[in-house]
Amino acid sequence: MNYVDLDELLLMAGHQIPARDMSAYDGKPFQCACGKTHSFNTSYMDFRNYGSTGVNAKMLVVCPDDPRYSTLIQTKYKFMVIFDRFESLAGHKS
Repeated sequence: MNYVDLDELLLMAGHQIPARDMSAYDGKPFQCACGKTHSFNTSYMDFRNYGSTGVNAKMLVVCPDDPRYSTLIQTKYKFMVIFDRFESLAGHKS
């Protein structure tokens, strides 16, 4: 995972889209910028969603253990309908 400044993280995120209900991903693991693996929970999101390719979505999440860390994650699907995993694209520590 690349560690970048906040401006670059937002640039990597791309175009912001209206917030959607992401609770379907609750409990799914993601690699956090803090170095640990956490279970996704919508309460960790900073409630900005970003457009991505195909059915995938990008989200910024805040570390549940240390709010100084933010991670840009992207959903990955199998066959465009079955959620497979989160891919951690970049992290930031403020």
